[in-house]
Amino acid sequence: MALLEWKDEYLLGMNELDFEHRDLFDCVNEICEQCSHKADFETVAVCLGRLHARLAAHFALEENTMREMKNPHYTVHKAEHDRFLDEVTGIVADFKEDFTYEDVDNFAHLVQAWIVGHITTYDRQLVEHGH
Repeated sequence: MALLEWKDEYLLGMNELDFEHRDLFDCVNEICEQCSHKADFETVAVCLGRLHARLAAHFALEENTMREMKNPHYTVHKAEHDRFLDEVTGIVADFKEDFTYEDVDNFAHLVQAWIVGHITTYDRQLVEHGH
C-alpha cells in the first residue's frame, strides 16, 4: 500500500501545481516501495535525490506563481519552503551506505506529513486569494 494516497481534496485547481503535488506523492511512494523490497544503497539514494530535486523545482514554481499573483502570504510561505528544503537537503546529504530502512521509512513519513499539511494549509491559501 502506498504511503501517500492522492485525494481530490488536495486539488488546488491550478493544473501545474496539482500535477507536481501528485509527482511528489509518487516520489515518496517510490522511496517506500524501494525500501519494502530492500533495495540497495544506490537505488534508494537515487530515489532520495529525485525527491530532493522535485521538491526544489516545485517550490520554485510555486513561489514564482505566488509572486505573479502578488500573494500576501509569499514571505511566510517561502520561509516554510526554505526551512523544509534545508531539512531535506541535510538528510539527503547525510545519507550513507550504512543506512537503515527504518531511517528511510521515517524520512518518508516526515515528508508525507509535511506535504499533506502544507497542501491543506499554505497551498490552500493560493486558492483562497484567487488564481
